[in-house]
Amino acid sequence: MVERIQAQLDFDASRRHAFWNELLAVLRGRERTLLSFNEVMNVAKLEGQVDRGMQDIPLSQIRGSEGRARDFDATFLPLNPRLRERWSRVEALMLQGRELPPIEVYRVGDVYFVRDGHHRVSVARRLGQETIRANVIEVRTRVPLGSEVNAHELLRSAEYASFLEMTQLDRLCPEARLECMHLGHYDVVYEHILGHRYLLSHDRGHEVPMPEAVVSWYTTVYRPVMEVVRKHRIAEHFPEWTEGDLYLAVTRRWLELSYEDESAGPEGAGVSLLHEAEERQPSAARLTMLRRWLRKRIRRTLVLGTVLTPRRRRRSS
Repeated sequence: MVERIQAQLDFDASRRHAFWNELLAVLRGRERTLLSFNEVMNVAKLEGQVDRGMQDIPLSQIRGSEGRARDFDATFLPLNPRLRERWSRVEALMLQGRELPPIEVYRVGDVYFVRDGHHRVSVARRLGQETIRANVIEVRTRVPLGSEVNAHELLRSAEYASFLEMTQLDRLCPEARLECMHLGHYDVVYEHILGHRYLLSHDRGHEVPMPEAVVSWYTTVYRPVMEVVRKHRIAEHFPEWTEGDLYLAVTRRWLELSYEDESAGPEGAGVSLLHEAEERQPSAARLTMLRRWLRKRIRRTLVLGTVLTPRRRRRSS
């Protein structure tokens, strides 16, 4: 009886917590809902499933739901008041030390989606548990998903899935790992492939099939550009960029140099981009030093002003 009353109080407290979290999310313009498994699968494209059996999984990595994404917030606080009876019953059993059945989850990359056991996950988090027993089904997707899945990441994944569907790059060149960080970059890469196909068709006097053009672009354009990137260690100067972003940066510089009547090729474009990055770094360092100097001057002025003011007053008296 005591456990049941405590559980009902905990549910009400969790609902209040969820309300304030939702209000803050609205004010800050952030999403605080669970990921929908079906929506993610529509984007990432299901490839297959493997039953991984029973495991203890981190509660912090359970980020989504199959069918109940609107009943709980992103941290599994209950949003729906109709959950009160069942939620309280589950917590009361846990407080009594009863062993409950394992939950059932899908694992997609580093993220788990609940199939069955939403109340158990919510209560376990409320009680401060770090792991929970689960039957895990690993889901393989065509588009890889990271641990920080959000609305922007899903849009980016949707673009990648569309790009792979149009080019079949992952099927034709399985070693290819062309991922772009910014939205719209996959469209630019696709335009590069179409341009390469046009030039091949013009040179050969007949229309080149798309699969052949994709393989040719990857072999004769993309890989040589990435060899330049690795040779000059350009990625070290742009640590937040992916391979796809680096490829686009080098090819963009290549095009800019060609407009200036400089036949630089990928090597010259890579060197030019590297020089620009190196010139930018000392400027950033000088700016940092200037900020430190200004802070010290301001601090020194304030300290001296505090010390000297009483002396000046004594002299005037």
